[in-house]
Amino acid sequence: MTHRQISALIVNYNTGSHAVQCIHSLLEQQVDGLEIVVVDNASRDDSIPLLRSTFGDRVTLVESQENLGFGRANNLAAAMAQGDFLLLINPDTQWLGSDGLGTLVAYLESNESVGLAGPELHEPSKNKYVLPRKTYPSQHRLKYTAGLKALPGNIAWVLGACMLFKADTFRQIGGFDPDYFLYGEDADICLRVRKAGYAIGYCPAAKIIHVGGASEAGAVPLEKFLRKKRGFYLFCNKHYDARDVRRIARAARVSARLGLMHLAFRSFLGLGTRQQRQQQKQRLQAASMAAAEVLRN
Repeated sequence: MTHRQISALIVNYNTGSHAVQCIHSLLEQQVDGLEIVVVDNASRDDSIPLLRSTFGDRVTLVESQENLGFGRANNLAAAMAQGDFLLLINPDTQWLGSDGLGTLVAYLESNESVGLAGPELHEPSKNKYVLPRKTYPSQHRLKYTAGLKALPGNIAWVLGACMLFKADTFRQIGGFDPDYFLYGEDADICLRVRKAGYAIGYCPAAKIIHVGGASEAGAVPLEKFLRKKRGFYLFCNKHYDARDVRRIARAARVSARLGLMHLAFRSFLGLGTRQQRQQQKQRLQAASMAAAEVLRN
């Protein structure tokens, strides 16, 4: 099958060495008409000179003067893209084999009812495969929210580390919601694709590996966990009944408080390493803080 043009969009933030490997794996793909657009979110490392010296004009490099976040930077790249298909791919990913992208494009091209599709995604550092989600975050707790039962397909969302869109679908829904900075935007855009009448697809024959969290490698753990929880509640506030959001936040706050009490007991007994206990404490603190913000508002 002869594929139409594909635009690969990469958002880079302090992950220049990862981005180089990702782009090399893209250039090895057996597809025609591939363009690569990289938006650099005001990186503080050597990403810009590294990408320029390595790829030259084979890559369109956009230097943002501020960190736009994941969604807004992808929207900027998409506005420049010429392809019939938009591949949104994280810099800390690599294709396995040279036919993965072509396989994913062929899958999406042959399924008219599918608006976006994801590949099989392996995270070796965690020894796990990230499978498509069949439900939305905390959907099992919903009591009052309507409108999530009659959506196309049986996949709720796929991880934003690698998504292939039909460009017309991406533009029809307006791309990513700019209110999201980082976290939550992948579930959000998948839900909006389904609300627009398209299913979410999964193509395990196309395979990538994903490092995960490379852009946040130097982030303060508590701040990172807070960003994740705030992204989660932003999704809830946009798509769930306010009564359900309050129920979710109250349950999360109680769970976090009990978790902190249990962690204090484990610390008293000397169970687990200090580093493990500290990380878990920060996760629970972030969960409690984010829930409290929602309930105050």
